This record gives sequence, structure tokens and C-alpha cells, in this order.
Amino acid sequence: MIVGWFASNEGEGFSAHVVVGGGCGYPPLSPPYYEVIDMCKIELDTKALSNFIASFPKALKDMRIMAAGARIAVEVAYAHYYVRKSEPATVHQEGALHITALDKVTKFLKAAKGDTVVLRQTSPTKPLHIESGSNKLQLPSSDDIESANKAPIVRNIVEACANSGYSSFGEYELSAHATMITTDLIALGGMKSLIAKDSQYKARIHCGEGEFGIVAGKASSGRIFSTIEVIDSDGPPATVQSHFGEWLPECLAYLDDEGTRLHMGDNTPLVFEQNHTTLIIIQEADV
Repeated sequence: MIVGWFASNEGEGFSAHVVVGGGCGYPPLSPPYYEVIDMCKIELDTKALSNFIASFPKALKDMRIMAAGARIAVEVAYAHYYVRKSEPATVHQEGALHITALDKVTKFLKAAKGDTVVLRQTSPTKPLHIESGSNKLQLPSSDDIESANKAPIVRNIVEACANSGYSSFGEYELSAHATMITTDLIALGGMKSLIAKDSQYKARIHCGEGEFGIVAGKASSGRIFSTIEVIDSDGPPATVQSHFGEWLPECLAYLDDEGTRLHMGDNTPLVFEQNHTTLIIIQEADV
């Protein structure tokens, strides 16, 4: 059985009574992206935007970009994970941009020769306009962005988690906390084909020993191990662990290659917080 945070055919409902609070590492957007009614216009380095989009799941078909202050932010929520990333940008007009054909935008950015790219949209249901150099792309839009539909629900839980000092995530107690470098965690995404597809992944941390580890696979068909040194750990002097399915290594690849703060407990989600990325990976239940 898989723990989820909303009722769907992908997982069971996640029960959590939360109160919307402050930001989870990011200042709140004003106005909320789902209430934007005016035109939105942003400008970024072309390569930077291309790399930003590439840092999200490769299978992503659409994207809602929220623009406020001097940055943009994107949230994606599905049954197994929630990820939010931000990127510095010149925001000419705050609001939201709806991209319904992300693959076409990616191809345009890779082919464009202009140093910067401008995206503008008068409303979520109006055409999206993208300009770089002398080249322009216009795409139809929609107010239904699948990848972001569940994001507000999860964001409330994440914000409540941050407001609790990362002591709990919904109904789950987060008893272990530590800082580590993500390089080897990200590398696991390229190793999942080395073991059986239905392998279970065990993530465990021992604050007393200063180690976080992941093990997966079977002795009969192959196993992979990853042991990472942690610092600034806070938790019990015993093993704290949680179990995951095949989605774990792919989700870890959404982390930025830098330091991260990890929060977890026994049979709980993994909560990662970084400078520009928040990542929640949902555990497998009843193991």
C-alpha cells in the first residue's frame, strides 16, 4: 500500500489537519498563483531557463510558473513526490504562466540563439508568447495544469511542517535531522537499472554514527548500497528508517547538487530542503 496525500487511483488519501502558515524556505507569492487575473511577463537567461526546466521530471508535460519579486517558482505534485524549485528572474509583471506543451518550449529554448528569453501571457487561458532574439513562439494555453493541480494541497502540509521546525509532517513525527551533500544521492538515479525493477529501497539514518544510507535489491539478482556522511545531525542514537518503491532514485535526481537538510522518521516521507529546492518523497506503507 502506498501512502499518498490526496485521494486518487495512484495512492490512498493522506490525512493531515494543517493550518496554512508562512513559506517553506520561500517568501509567499502575492497574489497566489491560482488567483492571478492580470498579465504576467518575465525575462531570464535563455540557458538558465532551459536548465531550470530540465531539472524537473523528464516526463513532465506541462508546467505552471509563478513569478513574484525577483524570481520564478514551479511546484509539481504527484502521488509519490512533491518538488518545488525557484530561479532568479527579471519579473516585469507578477503573476502566473501556464505552459501546456513543455516539450515544445524545451525545444525552442535549446534552438534559440538569443542570450535572454521573454515569456508573457495575458491570462492562463490566453496564448503563451515566448521571444528570444528575433525568434518567437506562440502556444495555446489552458487553466488546467495537471502537474500543479494538487500542489496547493501539499504546499499547506509542507508549510505546516516548516512552521513546526520540521518536527512533523502531517501525522508523522520527523525524529532525525541531518545535513549532507547530494552528489551521490543524485547518482543513484542512473543506477536503478542495475537491480530488479520491483526492488524495495530502504533509506536509513543513524545520527549517532553520522551516516545516512540507502540499500536496495536482492542478493540473488544484485544489490546497490549508498552510504553518505552527515553533519549537524539531531536525532536518536539508533537507526531510523523508511521504505520506498522504485520511484525513490528517480525522485532523488530532482535535488540540486549541493548541500541539503534532511528530515525523516520511522516509516515517514523524506523531507529535503535546499536553497532553491524543496523535495518530499512519499514512503511505502505497511512493509
